Parts: sequence; structure tokens; C-alpha cells
Amino acid sequence: MRTINKAVFAAALLALAAPAGAKVVEDLAARVNNEAITVSDYKRAKEAMTEQYAAAMPDFLKQKNAAEQIEKAALDKLVDEALLRQKAESMKIKVYERELENGVAEIKKRFAKSPEGETLSPEKAEAAFRDELRKENVTMEEFRERIRKQLMVQKLVQDTIKARAKLPAENDIKAYFDNITLVLKGREAELKGLDEESTQDLLAVAGRFREVTAERLRLRHILVKVKEGATPEEKKAAQAKALALKKDLDGGLDFDEAAEKNSDDPDTARRGGDLGYVVKGMLPEGVEAVAFKMQVGENSQPVESKFGWHILRLEEKRAAQKLRYEAVKDDLEQVLAQNSFAAELGSYIKELRKDAKIQVFTGSAREQGAAN
Repeated sequence: MRTINKAVFAAALLALAAPAGAKVVEDLAARVNNEAITVSDYKRAKEAMTEQYAAAMPDFLKQKNAAEQIEKAALDKLVDEALLRQKAESMKIKVYERELENGVAEIKKRFAKSPEGETLSPEKAEAAFRDELRKENVTMEEFRERIRKQLMVQKLVQDTIKARAKLPAENDIKAYFDNITLVLKGREAELKGLDEESTQDLLAVAGRFREVTAERLRLRHILVKVKEGATPEEKKAAQAKALALKKDLDGGLDFDEAAEKNSDDPDTARRGGDLGYVVKGMLPEGVEAVAFKMQVGENSQPVESKFGWHILRLEEKRAAQKLRYEAVKDDLEQVLAQNSFAAELGSYIKELRKDAKIQVFTGSAREQGAAN
């Protein structure tokens, strides 16, 4: 479970905004010493973590036990936050008024735009922020106290953990680069000296570099959707519509305009059909085979996938690039430094857990207890 925790652990743990707690008495998910973790906090943590994985590691959610892992990770996260908060309070870490005001202002920035992306006036942004507090049944004073505690934890981690973490040596960075190169060449079997967690972390980093260095296309598409279970007549009608659109494009119809008016993919339609950059493995097999044979500026014939009929337009093509050490050295140094920080943070929390009384009342974690 530590492997998937690391992907979101530091960012989630040190975020300035924490879920607001309900004022009413409610069921508990856990108790950490004398601090209660409510079921509503637990549910919010699970939802937030699920959204993070959906955005950053969608393949993880396809695993058979993904839900159970996320449940465990969410509860562990809340327990760890409570332990760090309690430690910071016991150390009487000082948060100055200006620091608190800056922390509150940072959260308020998130309300500067509407859900549709429209920039709001300061008055409307403040109103949106206050509305959110009311929805969560939290007063401004309670919210400020929560931010103060989060800043205390941040100072604790900065002062205690960062001092323990070590910067990687040059030979460590080079060895990490060599391992990534092996992965990019499909030679994972040659990796040596790594435990399962370290291997998974390395594969994740290599995957990001593969996307950066691989041949990539900038595509637009128009989708004529075919619903699941469509009749032969409906499938034929969708194909006919796609062929008619292709004929109009050949006659000079603007692709962006055609996508906005005709595509059944609403997310890309509003952007003129823009799919962004894609690499091999991201598209349905048949669509990908056509896309990577196209020339820049070309519109494809309708190509079928399980979603329906696609008309593609190739805007840009970038050749595959070689991964060079000097170009990524600083990035790898940061990755290794973050790994060292995460390891030290994990060790510190493990020490806090030894002396803590942790009671778990919910889910599969009730039988196992929160992870040590």
C-alpha cells in the first residue's frame, strides 16, 4: 500500500486546506489518541484520493482491489495527519498572524474563478468562499483555526523532516538514469537492487519520460457516436453522417467549426475537436494505426472504434527523441530528493504511531488496523 500512497502522499498531507469537520455528532471512522476522525471526513478523503488517481494513474483504478487500497490509504492519510497535528501542538509550534493570513488568502484564491472558468470579482469570489463554508457548516473562526493547525504541521515537517532528508549524490542520479534507460528500452528484467516499491516508483517515472520522448501527434477529431447495442440501421446511419462530414471537409468546411457543431465528444468539441498530444497506446488500436500514418494537415477518412466513427486531423507531428542525461539530470535529482523526503517522513510517522492509541471502526481497515 505504501507504493500508491507515495504518489499523492506529500501533496495531500501538506495541503493547506483540510476537509471541514461537521459540527453535529456523527459516527466515527477512527480515533487517534483523543482525536476523532468522522465518517464524513473519511468519505471526503476517499473521494479526493479517487479523483487524484483518476487524473494521474487511471490504470490503477482498473485493479481488482483498487477500492480497498484507496479506502486503506485514505484512512491511513487521516491518521497520519492527526498524529502530525498532535505532535505539532505538543511542540507548541508558533504560527504568526501574517502567516495565517497568507494561508487563508491562498485558499481563497481557489474561488477566484467560477466552475466554468470565468474570473470573478473580489466580491463574488468572497461570496463563493463564504457559501462553501456555510455548506460545510463551518464558521470563519473554525476555518482559520484549521488553517493554523495545518501551518503548524507544515512547519514541523519543514524543520524536522527536511533536515533528515539527504540530497542524492551524482552517482545515485546517474544510476537512476541508467535504470530508466533500461525501462525505456524494454529491459526491465535487467533492473537490479530494487525492492518492489522502488521498482514501481521507477516504472512510473520512466513512464512519464516515455511520454515526453516518444513520437507524438497533435490531433483533432470529430466523433459520430454509435451507442452500445445500436441496430445495424443506426450504425449505418452514423457511418453515412461521418462520410458526409468528410465530404464537407474536403469541400472546404473548417474542421474546428465542424467539430464544435457536429462532434458527439462534448469535452473536445468545445475546443474544436482538440485531443492534445497523444503517443502510442493512448488511442483505440484502429484509430491509432490510422493516426500515425497521416501527414500534417491531412483529414482522415472515417475510422471506426467501439465509440463510433472518428474523423481525424493531424495538426503536428514530433519525432521521437533520445533521453539525454544532462537534459534530465535536474529533474531526476528532484525525484530522488522527494523520494528521500517521503522515506524520512514515513519513518517519522512510524515513530509517532508506536506511542499512539489508534482505534479503527470502519471498513476492511477495522480488521487490519491502520497501517504501521
